[in-house]
Amino acid sequence: VGMPLASYTGHLIVNEEEIDINNWIGSQNHNWGSQHTDRYAWAQVAGFDNKSDSFLEIATAQIKLGMIYSPKMTIAVLRHGGKEYLFNSLRRSMINKATYKYFEWTFEINNGLEKLSGKIYAEKQNFVGLSYYNPPGGTKTCLNTKIACADIELTTKNGARTNLTTDNRAAFEILTNDTSHGIKVKSN
Repeated sequence: VGMPLASYTGHLIVNEEEIDINNWIGSQNHNWGSQHTDRYAWAQVAGFDNKSDSFLEIATAQIKLGMIYSPKMTIAVLRHGGKEYLFNSLRRSMINKATYKYFEWTFEINNGLEKLSGKIYAEKQNFVGLSYYNPPGGTKTCLNTKIACADIELTTKNGARTNLTTDNRAAFEILTNDTSHGIKVKSN
């Protein structure tokens, strides 16, 4: 994330109606690499309902290694209370626990000192299906919502627990080849 908790000001025009934007909080991001990861769940919360200056980015992914898929790997970064909690070591990413399905994701990860656990979810009708072109060829389906819920718990090394929640501020994506999700996919 190039700029977490970025502030945006300006206006949008939707169906010829101008909507003013004054200090809307979001983030500036960039996807890196020559192709999409084959399977993933990704989420980002730029400000929680109960802690507007906390920022979370998390991903569970599998990559294709020849003809087989890697184990699910889960990494995250939480910026909270003036600290950055990194859950991004390669070794731990493969032993962290995470499960996602349509339209829910649960995880329990740790970095050896802190633990991050939680659930990110949304109703089916809050997702759109997008066709993602993969640079080496083919397409993937991205199920995407920007109004998901998140219930997160951070446990620090001294045992202190912090709950972070949002009812509709989480971005949540699932990338898949599966078509059984029941969401109409919009092509580019």
